[in-house]
This record gives sequence, C-alpha cells and structure tokens, in this order.
Amino acid sequence: MAEIKIERRRASLLPWILGLVLLALVILAAATAARRHAAAPVHRTGGAAAADTQWDNIPPKLRQYA
Repeated sequence: MAEIKIERRRASLLPWILGLVLLALVILAAATAARRHAAAPVHRTGGAAAADTQWDNIPPKLRQYA
C-alpha cells in the first residue's frame, strides 16, 4: 500500500506585511487630512469676543411662531 505524506505548508508573511503597510498609509492619510482641516483659516470680524468657528458671520435661521 502506498504511503501518503501530508505536509503542512507554512503561511507566508507577505500578506501580513502588505496589510500593515496599507494600514499605516490609511492612518497617515487620515492624520494628514485632519491636520489640514484643523489648520484651515478662520475668518472672524467680531474681535476677541467672537467664537472660534468658521460660521460666525452666518445669521441665525429665522423662526416663525404662529
């Protein structure tokens, strides 16, 4: 009778390395986008008393009470 040898193949590390590199690139891109968004210029005309938002010059929405 013939003998059958089953050898377990060792898993490659290449998919793990590529996955970690891809994850690092995604995190780097998100951090760069967040830093650019936080560094956007804020236009204020109210002096020091104005709030630190980009929407200071927008008047409040009008509400109608019946």
